[in-house]
Formats: sequence, structure tokens, C-alpha cells
Amino acid sequence: MATAPSPGPVTYSVKGTNSGGTGAPASVTVNWQPPGSGVNLNQHGLTGSWYKPSTSGQGAEIEIYKDLIAPGTGLLQGAWFTYDYTAAGGAASQRWYTFSGNVTTGQSSATFTIYQNVGGNFNALPVTSAVPVGSVVFSVTDCTHATMAYTFTDGSGRSGTIALVRLLPNVTCSTSSASATNADFGYSGNWYVSATSGQGIVLELNPNQPFVFFAWYTYAPNGQSQGAAGQRWYTGQANYTPGARTLPMTLFETTGGLFDSAMPTPNTVPVGTATATFTSCNALRLSFAFSGGSSAGASGTINFTRVGPTPAGCGP
Repeated sequence: MATAPSPGPVTYSVKGTNSGGTGAPASVTVNWQPPGSGVNLNQHGLTGSWYKPSTSGQGAEIEIYKDLIAPGTGLLQGAWFTYDYTAAGGAASQRWYTFSGNVTTGQSSATFTIYQNVGGNFNALPVTSAVPVGSVVFSVTDCTHATMAYTFTDGSGRSGTIALVRLLPNVTCSTSSASATNADFGYSGNWYVSATSGQGIVLELNPNQPFVFFAWYTYAPNGQSQGAAGQRWYTGQANYTPGARTLPMTLFETTGGLFDSAMPTPNTVPVGTATATFTSCNALRLSFAFSGGSSAGASGTINFTRVGPTPAGCGP
């Protein structure tokens, strides 16, 4: 008797035979979900920070906009923070990608296009464009476990599957009923400045830790002419008091890792300070000052707006 595969990406391989007795193999990867399996992807509760413990120092931030496209069809927007795949190095070896696509109520797995943006400058023009470089199947098995099965089409030949867990505790995700809402967690998600589109932050405000964490995807101050080596990403993090809307935190730069690899171990160092102030559920003011790293000496204030609609239950 045949055994059903596990939920998620499944690769089927076949080999045909011609009259000469030879043939070339072929394979296809599909998303297989048995009835009632997994977790409904179309819920904001899956928003947040995800990583693989054995490759700590890289990971993904996602936000899900429930029913954004139509009733029963939402949108997932993700950002993936990692490194070059050829050699470990300093800040010029940081890499980040984004991925996005529709999610459907009742499904726990979906396929998204991976994009790369290059040619930008830190907190400045020009606006950059997202270029497709591959695809990823994102699958959730419960509110704290997921996988990313990726295939790059950029000539690198990269493919693989990453087992992810949440960085911070679940707040509103549900496996069997309508998601709850939470005033603090409602601030979690994607934030950007339209005039410098192509860079921004993805933030999680988690009252169950309680902890604030964001990943800032941007560029070197003179990154416009550097291609992928001009990409930069930072993280901001701190404990906070639930209900607070002004959040001082430390900025960190992480370097020295390799794409989807446990070795070498990345090095995370503090490179500055920041204060995030929510003036509404759609407005975030970030004051920052870099004392080290590739943006050393940079300081200022950025007025971010939320990407997409406000999640139910946010704020004040």
C-alpha cells in the first residue's frame, strides 16, 4: 500500500524510456496538503520573526494581510536576511531578499516569487526595483514551525529546504479557529518610506516575551554602484513594557556567515541605538544613530508608514 507524503513540498521524479532503451529523468515539485492538515496561512497571527536555530544569525520576517486580495485570499510579504553563498566576509557579504504572493484560507502552504533589490543608498534615493531571482514554498505545520523550500534561478544553482521556528512566542495565531487580536502585536509588520521604496523595516512587537525586534533592509551609504555587495541589513532589539509606544533599542550588525549554512558562525556586534515611536497604527518614527559598522556616523529620523492595511485590534 502506498504511503501518503508529509504535508508541504513534494518532489516527484520520473524516467521515460525510448525505443533505444534510454531516457532522461524529469522531476516536478508540488505542494501537497491532506484534508485538514497544517495551519491556515490566511491569518495575521503568523506574522513575525522566523529562523533556524542551527543557522542563527539569519532568518525571515513575514507579514500576512488577511483577505487583502478578496474574501478568503490574503497576501504574504516576506523578507529574508542572509549572506552571500560563495564566501564569508564582512558587511559587503550580507544579502537580503523579499518574497510575496497570495495565500488562501484553508491552505497551509503556498509558492512565492523571490526578489532581489540592488542599486540603492542608505536612507536615500534612488528607488530600487525588485527583480525575480527564484521561488520559495513556505509551509506551516503549526503556529511555531514552518519550512522554506527554495529554488534560485539566478545562475547560482541554489536549492534546499530550511526548517524554521518562531524567534518569539506565538501571540495571535490559531490552529483551529479565528485568530485573536492584540493591541501591541497589531503594530507588527512591514514599514517603509514611499520616497525611498526598496528599503524599510519589518518589525515584531511581542507582548508575550515581552520583546521588540526588527530587521532593517537597506544599503550601504554609497551602495548604488556596488550591486549585491551594496546591500546592508541591521537588526534592532530590546525588552519593553507592554503597552509602551516609545521603544528605545540597540542596533546590531551581523556579518561573517554563509547562505543557509551553520558554519562559519556569524558575528553580531552593537553598532548604534534607535528609538521607535508609534504615533498611530499607521505611523512609526525611527530616530537612529550609528556608532559603528558600515553606516558609522549616520544619524537621523525616518518617518515610516505601514505597508498595507492596519491589522485588526492594533493599538492605541
